[in-house]
Amino acid sequence: MEAEADDAETTVQGARAQARPRLRARLRRWGARLALLGVPLGIAVVDALSRRERLGHWDRRELSFYAFTIFLSLVLWASLLVVASRRSGLARFGARAVLVAGAVLAVGLQFYTHIQFHTYLDHRAVLVGTSILPSIGHQIWFDRYNVLRAVLPPLAIALAAPLLLRRLAPAKRLVSYHAMDCGVLALLLALFVGPDRGAEQGAVPDVMYVSSMGQLARALWDHNETVERLHPGARSPVPVPPLVARPPVRRNVIFVITESVRASSVCLEHTESCKWTPFSNAAVPDRIPFMQMRALDSTTAISLAVMWSGIVPTESRAEIHSAPLLWEYTHAAGIHNAYWTSQNLLFGNQNKFLAGVPLGRTVSATQLEDNPTHETGADDGKAADWVVADVGKLEEPFYGVVQLANTHFPYRIDDRYSPFQPQQEATGPGYENEILNRYQDSIYLQDVAIGRMLRGLKARPEAARTVIVFVSDHGEQMREKGAVGHTGTLFEPEIHVPFWIDAPPGTLTADEEAHLRALKDVPLTMLDVFPTMMDLLGLWDAPEIAHLKGKVPGRSLLRGGSPPDRTLYLSNCTELWACAFKNWGVMRGWTKVIAHQADRQWNCYDVRADPGELMPLTNENEPACAELTEAAMRKFGRPPF
Repeated sequence: MEAEADDAETTVQGARAQARPRLRARLRRWGARLALLGVPLGIAVVDALSRRERLGHWDRRELSFYAFTIFLSLVLWASLLVVASRRSGLARFGARAVLVAGAVLAVGLQFYTHIQFHTYLDHRAVLVGTSILPSIGHQIWFDRYNVLRAVLPPLAIALAAPLLLRRLAPAKRLVSYHAMDCGVLALLLALFVGPDRGAEQGAVPDVMYVSSMGQLARALWDHNETVERLHPGARSPVPVPPLVARPPVRRNVIFVITESVRASSVCLEHTESCKWTPFSNAAVPDRIPFMQMRALDSTTAISLAVMWSGIVPTESRAEIHSAPLLWEYTHAAGIHNAYWTSQNLLFGNQNKFLAGVPLGRTVSATQLEDNPTHETGADDGKAADWVVADVGKLEEPFYGVVQLANTHFPYRIDDRYSPFQPQQEATGPGYENEILNRYQDSIYLQDVAIGRMLRGLKARPEAARTVIVFVSDHGEQMREKGAVGHTGTLFEPEIHVPFWIDAPPGTLTADEEAHLRALKDVPLTMLDVFPTMMDLLGLWDAPEIAHLKGKVPGRSLLRGGSPPDRTLYLSNCTELWACAFKNWGVMRGWTKVIAHQADRQWNCYDVRADPGELMPLTNENEPACAELTEAAMRKFGRPPF
């Protein structure tokens, strides 16, 4: 009996001994499976938690697409991990390299982008000018700490996970082959399935990044003009030496820049019956209007560079990127500054162009609301309210820029503030009145916000010492010359812009005010905006910047502005921004010579006598046309281009 008991116990112990390795192997396999699933599911969980409110507004179809992208993410990462966990073979090294790159680009930098802008990099951001690879180094340099905080955790997981899986359950050769097949299929789906099938930004961030690269590759293959144009890049500004501001009187400056608003669509002069922009009209009745201000282009990026740096648009890309901006001058002078904008800074690389600018106070579209569009940004009303609440945090003297966005196509409107009817978003022939009404309703809605902002600023203690300058970056065509929008031509609707200055009593000297009022009906251009802002801030005469002023051809409007007979070149096709449709021009006073890529000759107009540009002049009946045409051909060549 004892012998039998011993034999039984020996058998049990033997079975237990044999079971232990099997149990450990089973636990390792389950651990490996959990690791394979845990990495992609972790990305989805973090994303869902950070965007839970937005997900709650998606419908069933949008949620289904989001779930589909989670599945793609799971297959992509699991496939890479399976191949990377092999104990032999060259494929494992390639898989590990892709894992590391994906962890940095598709996960770490996506989370960083969301932290900074409350939005992920998607196909829209890529197609309107955010070049990801140059952006990475620039952002790391200027925001190293936050970039590393976002990138290091996924990078550590990408490095450790294959080693852990190799220890737990290394992949067999046949399994890794099947994994590669599944991974390639998932990659192709992520690259080329249209992201618009789901909600706006309706994918997990890693799949969103892969999709954006696929859409970019497709656009390049198709020679899509959107991605083949030049865009602003990272700047390397010339250092501005320490300055001392010496304005003749104590004053602050707030510079308001609106988007795509033409002069004919606003009330420039104060009038008791203003139907276009009644709220700003009432808020600043004593403003000084300038009826003949023109941009040298009809492209936002070009106009901003001109107004913020004073450089001509036809200057080289290197010169534009090395020119200091107004914020850098004010920072060097110890003047507190700010930049408040409803613009989405991912649009047209604006975030890249402004990276490193020393801003005291700032807010942009992605901080004002979730998922602002690239074109119209966040609600201008929210930006206006932010300005009124935030301006008191600046010490006097201060310089602040307010940049608005909602009047960009497709023109944000609100039915409660839409007096111009009927309106539609349609832009084709036969809808000229409807799209014009929508455009005017958008300006009207924006003016509600501007008027509220102006009243709020006027109620502040520093209002008596604050000069407000208002301008639009460019105008907008409403099919007057065959199209809706801007950047396509240099006709008056696209470059004739509103410009006014509101200066409370005592903020200008008698001579300064006299010069400004004398310029009401004189032809002006944006080249004079930068010197005027510098003059208002008391920096224009600083001897320390004499070497920088040599590259600024404009003159301060406080001193009379540039001579009207100066020859100026116009263009939407520059080294900062390459145009979709070639167009160039030359202007002197009231005479303008322009040509489009479809033209066979330069066309000359007198914009004072013929503001609609309906009657081209000839060299015979207008001598200035011959001179300007010759200048245009020397600079740009003979059309067609």
